[in-house]
Amino acid sequence: MTGPENALRVDLLGELRVRVADREVAVGPPRQRAVLAILALRAGATVSRAELIDGVWGDTPPASVEGSVHTYIHGLRRVLAGAGEVLQRTGTGYRLTLDPELVDVMAADAQVRRARELVVARNAAAAAGVLGECLQLWRGVPLSEVPGPLAEAERVRLTELRFQLVEERAELLLALARHREVVGELADAVQAEPFRERLRVLLMLALYRSGRRADALAEFEAARRLFVAELGLDPGPELRELQARVLRADPGLDAPSVASAAPVPAQLPHEILDFVGRADELAELTRWREKRGQSSGALVISAVDGGGGVGKTALAVRFARRVAGEYPDGQLYLNLRGFDPSRPPLSATEALGQLLWSLGVGAQREDHDAQVAIYRSLLSDKRMLILLDNAESTEQVRELLPGPSNSLVLITSRNRLSGLVVRDGAHRLTLGVLTEAEALELLRTSVGRARIDGEPAAAAELARLCGYLPLALRIAAEKISVNPGASLADLVANLTAEQDRLDALEAGDDEMSSVRAVFSWSYHSLDPEVARAFRYLGTLPGPTIGPRAAAALTDGRAATAGALLARLYEQNLLERVGERYGFHDLVRVYAAELAEQEDSSEERIAALRRLIGWYVYAVRAAYLRIMTVDTVFDTGVPETPYELPDFATSDDAFAWSHAEAANIRAVTQCAAELGDHQAAWQMPWYMYNYYYSAGLLTEWVEVLDIAYRSAQQLADVAPQLQVLNQIGIANSRLGRNDVAVRHLEHALEVTAKTGNHHFRLRLLVNLASTLREMKHYERGIAHAREAVQLAADTGGHYEHAGSLDALCELYVEAGRPAEALECGTAGLAAARAGMIDLMEVNLLINIGHAHRDLGDRVAALQHYEAALDLCARLGNRYHEALARFGVAELRRRDADHAAASEHATRALEAFVSIGAEEAEDARAFLRSLDGEGALDAG
Repeated sequence: MTGPENALRVDLLGELRVRVADREVAVGPPRQRAVLAILALRAGATVSRAELIDGVWGDTPPASVEGSVHTYIHGLRRVLAGAGEVLQRTGTGYRLTLDPELVDVMAADAQVRRARELVVARNAAAAAGVLGECLQLWRGVPLSEVPGPLAEAERVRLTELRFQLVEERAELLLALARHREVVGELADAVQAEPFRERLRVLLMLALYRSGRRADALAEFEAARRLFVAELGLDPGPELRELQARVLRADPGLDAPSVASAAPVPAQLPHEILDFVGRADELAELTRWREKRGQSSGALVISAVDGGGGVGKTALAVRFARRVAGEYPDGQLYLNLRGFDPSRPPLSATEALGQLLWSLGVGAQREDHDAQVAIYRSLLSDKRMLILLDNAESTEQVRELLPGPSNSLVLITSRNRLSGLVVRDGAHRLTLGVLTEAEALELLRTSVGRARIDGEPAAAAELARLCGYLPLALRIAAEKISVNPGASLADLVANLTAEQDRLDALEAGDDEMSSVRAVFSWSYHSLDPEVARAFRYLGTLPGPTIGPRAAAALTDGRAATAGALLARLYEQNLLERVGERYGFHDLVRVYAAELAEQEDSSEERIAALRRLIGWYVYAVRAAYLRIMTVDTVFDTGVPETPYELPDFATSDDAFAWSHAEAANIRAVTQCAAELGDHQAAWQMPWYMYNYYYSAGLLTEWVEVLDIAYRSAQQLADVAPQLQVLNQIGIANSRLGRNDVAVRHLEHALEVTAKTGNHHFRLRLLVNLASTLREMKHYERGIAHAREAVQLAADTGGHYEHAGSLDALCELYVEAGRPAEALECGTAGLAAARAGMIDLMEVNLLINIGHAHRDLGDRVAALQHYEAALDLCARLGNRYHEALARFGVAELRRRDADHAAASEHATRALEAFVSIGAEEAEDARAFLRSLDGEGALDAG
């Protein structure tokens, strides 16, 4: 590669231009320029002499062509001498050793891939920005005045790519309600390509949304006149339909609302209204942020070494809200649960999943490294503020840090997180309790200045009894506020007595010793019904609860439960999280202690079982709405009398599942511990759609393990089969195919005892597909053949087609194309009989592979083309890419490397656009083509 002091750069997106060390050099005569263009387009790869001759002279080279190639190579070495030994002779041809980023065509291709990956990640604004930068690389007609058939082909391709990118960028900006930004660019593009109807459609829509309805209609009329005069044709249906909609001012043409146009995340919690003190700490945070300057990494500030209730989150939120305006791309907030007494901390993978979800990435990748890569890619060009609350360890947060960016990361933890300081350049801020002056100011703000300053000694003693801890001070302030007639001294005396009693009961618990009495002081002021709800909430397995679930826990109505939750929130004993409520972890400990002391074991278990039953039926209702099925198996759990969530749409059900996932996991564990095994296996089973779609695979496997242990406790083996099947699917998606096979094989052993042929068939197909991924073809074939036999005996079209499809694919990969063709043809007939389009297109591709491997390339191409036609009708991009990849392999076997490259490139673009794992296979294929072409030429 060239170094920065003598860097070579070749620009082809316009007149060919070459610079060495930022100095433009003259390349020489036209055909010498053509040779350089070909070498630059394949920078880093060997280009054979035959390829150079074909690319420059075509089919009729002169007799002296070999000498001409030598002359031009010699001339280029002289022109490029200032860049060092960049043009090298190899055994079969020549190679230009050049960083691909320094060839504008390759840089553009990389930016296009990046933009399309951002589109897949649902980051339209960033994708549009990348495409805008990419389009600026074009300076005119690509490879202008460079002769030869290869240059002509590249001119056509690159010109088409430019207009395609203009369309893609315009579509993104229109979806973001940024229509005015694209009018000028689209108008220029239409003038350059007047017969390109898609450009006209986008320009009309941009004009209409910009309030220029008459101009939009005039644009259609200009297109109509041109098409009739030049082509003898009317405009196409898309243009005509748009004109009709503009004429009637169709509301569907209006720009999307701000809410639907990729909203900027704004997840920071509410700021505490009576925040006081911490002036030095806030000043230090500000100084660090301002000092950061032009450094390349995100600024990481770790607020650490503070006990529970000391105000770490309050300080971080206060500072974050002060500077949020400096981070226009939004604010992310994530509670990492490092010190939650009721549930484990989030793993790094789980945390990444939630952050990606917040950034709009719904279908997450199973591979952890891929998650890290896409997360950092999404943040690379953003200014975001990220608050990671309650971190447990350095390892938990290190991979949540952005790469080089202009973002700010705030981390709170009770631990020191020294590794972040040493390795990641974090700034540490140690936070202690408030000073006495700050504690008194907080009381003045909360209670009233006159009352606190009227009894200074009692106020100082109150601050001391609260340990100068902000959480305890706020709860004490609430108690004082609801007793306006009592003297401060009397209230402090009462608190002193209460603290002596509780400290004697719980000696040595340093964290709680300063606040337990304050909590009890507030608790004892509650009405009996509210106090009972507070205690029952202390038994809550999950992190949050809403009114309907609280009604089940407290055995009441949802409206009443909602009022109880609101009352506890007003007393500062609960925190509000959206429409749900949760505890500060120290208050949760106290509530659990009270429940243990004041409520019998039978009462606590009865409350938990009401909650478990409610969740079983709530999760079941969400599943039914998502799957739109009428019936499922009997739960075996008494029907809950309490009000269930109302899911108007499947999106509502999915959103509820996402919000409740942590609660459902905790309730599942609780059910298992209480021996409610029917509930414990069913809740995870009903969450299949959520876990599969959200990609939280590690968490899915963990909760399924709980479900399976409970299923094993039941006399009926059917629950074991249901759970084992999901465990197999989950582990396969994680790449743990050996684990998946073990569970699926065990499920088959259990199924053999039940005679459930339908379920056995499903397990056999899943197992065969997993074994195929492991390349254990003979084992997979045996299972698939058994599935085919079962389907023939007991199944319908779907089962028959599915089992034959699995067997066909195994035969293809095992190198047994004749058998693949036989079962694939039968499967295709079953798929068509059952009108199962997805199965049909998959079988068409596999049959194409079988014909290809049998040497019947005509039949193979026919099946691939049939698959492409069906994909076009279905809008199925994944199978379209598979079919194109099949055509590419066919063309490679024909030694038609140009056609193979074209089809593989289009397949790669589709794979990337949908985030398919086959993208890497397509890239490897294209790399191999380069090597094969060089060998053939040699």
